[in-house]
Amino acid sequence: MRYATFHTHTTYSDGKFSAEEMIQSAIAGDMCAIGFSDHSFTACDTSYCMQKEDYPRYLQELRALKEKYKDQIPVFAGLELDYYSEDDTSVFDYIIASVHYIIENGVCYPIDHSAQQQLSCINDAFGGDIFAMAQRYFDMVCEHVERCNPTFVGHFDVITKFSLMPEEDPRYQQMARDALKRVVHTCPYVEVNTGAIARGYRKDPYPSLDLLKTLHECGGKPMINSDCHHKDFLQIHFDESAQLLKQAGFDCFYIFNGNGFDKVDI
Repeated sequence: MRYATFHTHTTYSDGKFSAEEMIQSAIAGDMCAIGFSDHSFTACDTSYCMQKEDYPRYLQELRALKEKYKDQIPVFAGLELDYYSEDDTSVFDYIIASVHYIIENGVCYPIDHSAQQQLSCINDAFGGDIFAMAQRYFDMVCEHVERCNPTFVGHFDVITKFSLMPEEDPRYQQMARDALKRVVHTCPYVEVNTGAIARGYRKDPYPSLDLLKTLHECGGKPMINSDCHHKDFLQIHFDESAQLLKQAGFDCFYIFNGNGFDKVDI
């Protein structure tokens, strides 16, 4: 089975390697496509994202690399669009809708950068009420998807990245399921994200198996993406993720082709 990944970061944002180095690694790994999705500009935190003035150069470089490697691998120029970003998305091949921050009382809280920052958000912004924080996050994901109508949804439950969320609690499970159903109503394409595995935070991708079962029940269409920041991890845990999808009831996953999606049988 050949894979592709469309959630990929370079030195234009917080990735460790250039786009060309990532492409060369994808070719060496016999991948069937690669898409780049550096972080959109967020005024609340400019430390990890692309700068506005770099957008044209980013697109120009990716278009040139697309041409250079056209006989070896398809290359796509996407954008990971944050909830707090405002961009002309029409210039990109595809858009990922993701939430990385919660702003409360004028304070910007990163929710997927570190466990300590996520705890600060729970304690300082929500008075220690983890369920209130989780509900706010899922509401934002739904609003973001409905507002920007993305190509696919990025790391739907990234708040589980540091294992702080009460994932076994029925209250949490219900809000996550409700949000996932609402998201799929607007955008059925939802990624299985293996990025936290590469960073040593998790042993399994997100969404969880239970949520993948919900995704199957409500007609969602899964992708497998690595949210990759390092060229050596472009396909990390992909075989295992495909088997996880099979456990959830899926017989295929989807790969973006520039105009739509192709099915890949598991």
